[in-house]
Amino acid sequence: MQSIGQNCWNEFFSHVYVEERAASHPNTRKILEKIKNRTVIITDHYKDVFSPRQNFSLQKHSQKLILAVKSGNFFYRGSPMCFDHGFDEFYYATNIMNCPYDCGYCYLSGLYPSANIVVFVNIEDTFDEIKKRLAGGKPFISVSNESDLLALEKLTGFAREWIRFASENKNVTAELRTKSVNFDSVADIAPTDNFIFAWSLSPEKYISEYEKKTPGLDARLDNIIRASDAGWRVRLCFDPLLYVPGCIEEYKNFSARVFNKLACVRIFDICAGPFRTPKAIIKKMGARNACGVLAYPFTEHDGLYTYRDDHIVELYDAIRQNAPDVPTYYY
Repeated sequence: MQSIGQNCWNEFFSHVYVEERAASHPNTRKILEKIKNRTVIITDHYKDVFSPRQNFSLQKHSQKLILAVKSGNFFYRGSPMCFDHGFDEFYYATNIMNCPYDCGYCYLSGLYPSANIVVFVNIEDTFDEIKKRLAGGKPFISVSNESDLLALEKLTGFAREWIRFASENKNVTAELRTKSVNFDSVADIAPTDNFIFAWSLSPEKYISEYEKKTPGLDARLDNIIRASDAGWRVRLCFDPLLYVPGCIEEYKNFSARVFNKLACVRIFDICAGPFRTPKAIIKKMGARNACGVLAYPFTEHDGLYTYRDDHIVELYDAIRQNAPDVPTYYY
């Protein structure tokens, strides 16, 4: 039997599954026009393809795309795993499920039954629901919580849509968390103060070991510089911090490298948090991958599995010693 190697996999998005009710949506047509050499399959419902009878790890080698219409809840209360940045109204929106990257510590591998990527093409309904339900408030909305919108921007254009929405609805503060280097895809847009680009940063060694398919550290830092120079609010996210052998010295060198390169950059704020995930999720993660991050003997804090308090303090100390004088949040 031939061993499974990279040359055995179908190309990325070689197959696109389209819900019948999504077939005529303008975003569906735009996305299909951008994907070459693909097979389009019409399906009744995205869950017929996005099902638990699949191997998450194997699918990461050859992800398929599913175009669907979202109904029901268009946004959700923020997770206790995430920092609310001082907002009483903290939400996240899910216009895309799953990520093109393959980070070994990612909780999505324990959350979803499938590694295929679902794009809910009716993003306009999310905006309508936010305006309807949150018109009188000042919500903070994480728009890239269960995917990386900027990584998929050239395919979907959703980051651009969120920026437009934020610019027209000043009561909303939107954050786009990313590891991508696709800032060029939105660089032509005028910045708006209520939209934040939040780059997740890791030491180069950990990017290589645990963040498969993601851009390197210097490329991310270059995008941060470009975004800040263009006038955007930029957040640095040291999250998740990983307590693995040799990590303290690694993070000290990493923070010195980051803050030295960004010494002349206007940083809006910094957030840092240790690896943490619900107990039920981490069991599924462990069954689906052998990432070394999961070997730590975790302790439970408020329903989340994470590191011992003294280890978390060590991680924070390694980061903060080189940090600039900007608002910094540890959680």
